[in-house]
Amino acid sequence: MKRVIPYWEKGSEWNQKSFSIHKLQSHAPIEATEIPQASLPMFSFLFLLGGEVLAEIDGKNCLIRGGHFLMIPDHMPFSIRYFKNIVGYTGSFDISFLRDANYPCLTCGKPVLHTFWFDGATMVGELLDQIVTASVRGDDGYIIRAFDLLLYSLEFPASGKTHPIVNRFMELIFDRSVPMGSVSGYAAKLGISPSYLNKLVRTETRHSAMEWVEIARVNWAKTLLKDRERSIADISYAIGIEDPSYFSRFFRKYTRMTPSEFRKEASIRPEIQVMDLF
Repeated sequence: MKRVIPYWEKGSEWNQKSFSIHKLQSHAPIEATEIPQASLPMFSFLFLLGGEVLAEIDGKNCLIRGGHFLMIPDHMPFSIRYFKNIVGYTGSFDISFLRDANYPCLTCGKPVLHTFWFDGATMVGELLDQIVTASVRGDDGYIIRAFDLLLYSLEFPASGKTHPIVNRFMELIFDRSVPMGSVSGYAAKLGISPSYLNKLVRTETRHSAMEWVEIARVNWAKTLLKDRERSIADISYAIGIEDPSYFSRFFRKYTRMTPSEFRKEASIRPEIQVMDLF
């Protein structure tokens, strides 16, 4: 098996530059032994648009998925134990490169894992893509301004973390390996009442639990509709709606198109986005 050479190993560009960034894209699982432990003299960061990474940071496991931004302090040991189907960005920086080194995410002395939902994740992805372009052309001024904007966004919420029950709820509703359920069903799995789940979710995300379930259903339906071999009825059942006629009304409410119209449009415009709900 071919060994993966991490960018941080001896001779890599982080050794010569105070800021580096790389695009990530891999569709094959990588074994833990292929990426050894490191302890960099710089801050390291990882942002995923998709896929998953299992990292061990200072002896503790951390699972990173789409929308997660991870930052590891300098000289803190870490290793990548496993990753699969990842799309995103990774890099490293010296705090002397920045305009302001007093952000809480830099001074807390701990790893920071921040979750960006939907529009926020898209914004971060676009910002990092622009930083990659600026890095190629050597525009350090733009990189500093853009990265300051990103570090500023990591301050909110102040804890840098989403409530664990809300995180677990989000994982459940976007888990495509299990059938979609109701809010009461998810609340039962989490061991809390539906009203308490709704309160937590609305406080953290400004949307109700039901709104998130519907968002997840519509997005999953959009993905499935691009497979022309699957019937509309089969897709309706797959997203937890037993009545195909209700599914058509439900889908139209969010997209202003029936499932058949969306499928036709997607075949004409293959670039149509899965997440373009609002």
